[in-house]
Amino acid sequence: MKLFLLVFSLIAFSPYITTSQSLKAYEKAGDKAFVKKDFGAAAQYYASVLSRHDQDFDLWWKYGESSRLYSSFSEAERSYLKILGTKARHRKYPMLNYRLGEVKKSQGDYKAAIAYFEKSLNEHANPDTSFIALAKSEIENCRLADSIASQPNGVTVKHLGKNINSPWYDFAPSIVGDTLFYSSYRFDKRSKKGKSKEKISKVMLSSKGGRGRQPGRGFPSTDTAHVAHTAFSPDGHYVFFTVCQDINAYDKHCDLWMTIIDRRNRWLPPVKLPEPINLPGFTTTQPNVAFDESSHGPVLWFASDRPGGKGNMDLWQVPLDTNFFCECNLPFTRLKSIELPEFKEPTNIEELNTSGNEITPFFYPETQQLYYSSDKLPGLGGYDVFSSKKDGIVYTKPENAGAGINTSYNDLYFVLKSDGREGYLSSNRKGALYLDEKNKACCNDLFSFILPQPAKESVDSTTSEEKQEPNTEDVQPGSITEKPDKELSFDDFKGLPLFFDNDEPEKRTRKTQTSLSYDETVRDYLNQQDEYRSQFVKGIAKDKVDHAEQAIDDFFDNEVRNGADKFLQLCDFLLERLKAGENLEVTLKGYTSPRANSDYNLRLAKRRISSVRNQFERHADGALLPYLQSGKLTITEVSFGETKASLGISDDLKDLRNSIYHPNAARERRVELVEVLIH
Repeated sequence: MKLFLLVFSLIAFSPYITTSQSLKAYEKAGDKAFVKKDFGAAAQYYASVLSRHDQDFDLWWKYGESSRLYSSFSEAERSYLKILGTKARHRKYPMLNYRLGEVKKSQGDYKAAIAYFEKSLNEHANPDTSFIALAKSEIENCRLADSIASQPNGVTVKHLGKNINSPWYDFAPSIVGDTLFYSSYRFDKRSKKGKSKEKISKVMLSSKGGRGRQPGRGFPSTDTAHVAHTAFSPDGHYVFFTVCQDINAYDKHCDLWMTIIDRRNRWLPPVKLPEPINLPGFTTTQPNVAFDESSHGPVLWFASDRPGGKGNMDLWQVPLDTNFFCECNLPFTRLKSIELPEFKEPTNIEELNTSGNEITPFFYPETQQLYYSSDKLPGLGGYDVFSSKKDGIVYTKPENAGAGINTSYNDLYFVLKSDGREGYLSSNRKGALYLDEKNKACCNDLFSFILPQPAKESVDSTTSEEKQEPNTEDVQPGSITEKPDKELSFDDFKGLPLFFDNDEPEKRTRKTQTSLSYDETVRDYLNQQDEYRSQFVKGIAKDKVDHAEQAIDDFFDNEVRNGADKFLQLCDFLLERLKAGENLEVTLKGYTSPRANSDYNLRLAKRRISSVRNQFERHADGALLPYLQSGKLTITEVSFGETKASLGISDDLKDLRNSIYHPNAARERRVELVEVLIH
C-alpha cells in the first residue's frame, strides 16, 4: 500500500549518451524503475533518451506516464501533446485524451479537462461501459470542481517556510500546546553498504514557531525504517505513531506503535501495538486520538487496507480502555515496562469509506467532527479534505472543506488548534518546495490556515471565568518577535555559543577555511543526538542511565538547538539594523576540545569561524552579503585552540565517552559571539 509519501529517487546522469546501446540501456533502466514504482527515476531515464531521440512516441508515452505518476503534471502534459499530433494516436494510445484530461484537472484547468474527457468519449477506438462511466464521472467531477473553486470562502493559507519545510515530504502535523510535531522525509536511509540515496521519514518538532528539529527522545532510533504520524492522547501522556518498512520505491508497510510519557516527563521505550490493532500483512497507519462523547472516552482513529473495508485504504476506529489510558495509570519511572491492555476489534466507518482511499483522519472533540482526505469523493482533484459530524454512533454525510483548504493537488493531514479556526495541513499545491525544480515535481509541504469567523456568534458564548487563548498572529519561522517588556538588543546575543561536532566542519584536515555554512554543519550535528546518548551511557550503572541520557538531551535541546535558532534571530536583527543605516562589527571567538595538538586546534577553530562567516554571507539568500562587501558589516575573528579549553576536559584519545560524548567536552567545541559593536 501507499504511505502517501510519493517520494522517488533523483539520480545523476551523464548528459552525453552517444550510442544506441546506451540509449537502450537507459530505456531499460527506466522500464525497471517504473516497475518498481520509482516514477521519478523512470522519468529521468526516459528524458535522457529523449534528449537524443525525440521522435520515439512510445518513449514519449512512457515519459508522460512516469511524469504524471510523479506529479510532474506540466511535463506529463507536454509529453501527451507531443503524441497528440501523430496519426496513430487513437489506435496506439487510446487513453491519450483521457490522460490529458487528468493532468489538466490536476493543474486546476477544469474547463480544458472537460474538453479532453469529452474527446476521450468521442475518439476512443473501443470504449467499454466501464470507461464510458469513468469519463462521464470525471466530466461531472470537473464541473463540480469548477463550481467549488469559483466560490471563495475567506480561508487564509500560508506556507510555513524553510525553517519547517524541506524539498522532501513534510507531513502529519500534530499540535501539543505551543509545539508542532510533524514528520519529514528528508533523512538519509542507511543500507548494508552504508548510506544510500534513499530517504526515510522521522518525527520533528517546532516549538513556538521556531526551527524544526528532531525531538531527541521517545521514538525509535533507526536509519532503516520510517517513523512518522504522531498522535497524542488528550492528557498528553500516551503517544501513538507509525513505523513503516519500504516494499518498493512507492509502497510501504506500516504498523502502529505507542510510547508513554511518565510522571517525571520521561519517555518510556516504545512498543508495537498487538492484534487486532495491527494485522500481519496489512498496513495500519495515520493514528489520531481524541475524546468521543458517545464512547465516553478516548477513541483511536486510523487508516488501513485490512479486510472488511470497502477497498484500498479505509478509515477505522476503536475505543480505548479507559482503565489503562488514564493519568491514574501512569508509571512513575521509565524502568517500568509497558504492559498493554487487550484492544477491542476496530470497526470500519462504512458511512465515510469508498472504493477509493480515505486517509489522514483527525477528530476535533469540541464539535465531534471527523476530518479526513479522500481521492474518490467529488472534489477539486487529487486528495480533498472532507468533514463529517459524529452524531452518537452515526456519521453524517461528508462535506467538502471547500476552496482554500482544497486545491486541484493533494491536500492531506488537516488538523485544528483548540480555537477551532487555526490549523495546519500538508499539500503539494503551488507554493510548496519542489524536490525536482526543473519539472515542478514533488513534494508535500506544511501550510498553516485560518478559517473565517463564523457568520454569527453568541455574545455570551464564554464567561469571564473561562480561560481564552490569546489571539496570536502567525509568526514567520525565524523572524523576530518583540519581547513584551523590553526591545531586542545586541546584548541579548552577547556570549551566544554555536556548537560543533567533534573535528567538524571537515574532519582530518589542516585547512583554516571551509565551504560549509554553520547551518549545514549543525544540522548534521543535531542528527547525532541519538548516537551521543547511546555512547554516553555505555558502561555506566543502570541507576545513572536516566540522568546521563537527560544530560545529553538537555545539551542538544537547550544549548545546540537553541544556539542555532538564536543565531538565525541575530542574523535577522543585524539585517534590520543595517537597513536602518548602522555600521556594525561582530566579534567571534573559536574554541575546541583538547583532543589534538595546539596548532591543529587553532586551525580547527578558524575553520569553525569560517563556517559561521559563510552563514552570515548566505543568510536569507545573501541579504547580508552587500553589507559585508561594503564594510558596513565586519566580522572580527579571535581564534583559540586547546589552550583556552576548560580544565578537567579529557584529552585521552581512547576515552571517547569523556573526550567526545561528554556534554562538558561538547561544550568546548564552539564559536562564541563576543559582542556586536555599533560604529
